[in-house]
Amino acid sequence: MFVTSDGHHGARLQRALAVGNLTAAEQAAFEVGFVPLEQARALVELYAEKGDRKYERAALKYLRRYMDESHPSLADVAQVAGLLAERALLMRGL
Repeated sequence: MFVTSDGHHGARLQRALAVGNLTAAEQAAFEVGFVPLEQARALVELYAEKGDRKYERAALKYLRRYMDESHPSLADVAQVAGLLAERALLMRGL
């Protein structure tokens, strides 16, 4: 695996998310292979902030991972799904 002078891909992803650089975050996420759930959530939020059309697909993927990896209650799933859906509606101007 090739790692640039910028450091490990995970660190690059974290930096890109911190500064809101969607292009760099996507590239780093691709290069790192596995993105931890917390960083996946941050990437979904960045898609929403940027109004990116990839938001909904990323949000659904995040929700599936959230359910599989966190073993939340039904109420927690409903709350997270509601927040993600609300963001999608806001992006559509509804």
